[in-house]
Amino acid sequence: MLHCKHLMLAGRLEVGKTLVFQNERIGRKQIRALLALLVDLEDFAPGRAVARIGQGDEALFVKRYRRSMKPWWKRILRRPYQSPLRNEAMLLARLQALGFPAPEPLLYTESRHPRFHQSLLLTRFLPGVPLAILTGEALLRGAHKALSLLAQLHAHGIAHGDCNPYNFLVAEQAYLLDFERADDFSREAAIDDFKKIMLRLRDLGLSDQVLEALAARYASEADSPVLDARAILAELQGLSVVRKPTRWRPPQQLQGLL
Repeated sequence: MLHCKHLMLAGRLEVGKTLVFQNERIGRKQIRALLALLVDLEDFAPGRAVARIGQGDEALFVKRYRRSMKPWWKRILRRPYQSPLRNEAMLLARLQALGFPAPEPLLYTESRHPRFHQSLLLTRFLPGVPLAILTGEALLRGAHKALSLLAQLHAHGIAHGDCNPYNFLVAEQAYLLDFERADDFSREAAIDDFKKIMLRLRDLGLSDQVLEALAARYASEADSPVLDARAILAELQGLSVVRKPTRWRPPQQLQGLL
């Protein structure tokens, strides 16, 4: 269910709260419980926090982003702000309808406070380990699952936009995460996705022979390939990855029930 309305859940300092996405199973009681739990949420980077709520199969995952609200005379000189979490919530709802292995979206809200804009995204917690921290045979198996997922995503008409190994979660089944930069498919965006994941996998130590097998895996998942995976892989010979510090952190653990 997708809808947009104002909620009467504002605190004394809150200007307004808008509910953009809500699963039928999440009601006012659950929203109030969530907001109470988030009092203990800590930022892992400026304006960004992630947490796991509860344990086991019923665990939930929450993202909270905050952006400073500059004075009005600065705001009018730029485009209206839209949180990347809103884009992710809408894409996850679309992927849920397609049966694609990605987080199940439950709730997305936005609120404006005197000093900042806040957005919250609640999804079901998924088991697994990020592809980026696997090694050996586990990395090899996970990489094959990752390229298969990427091909399926492109076949659904979506480009990921941030295709790095931290955004592939590997367990018995693999999942694709973090659709903040995702957009409708284009050949250029698909090539960017493919190049990024292949360069990062090479940086993790996978050989050229393994990368060729992964390119073949990508191509085999598409009925009508939109790009020549082997040719693009050949273009990457000699290119290097500038290793940047990742902002990925294990989620904070919050105790409570919704």
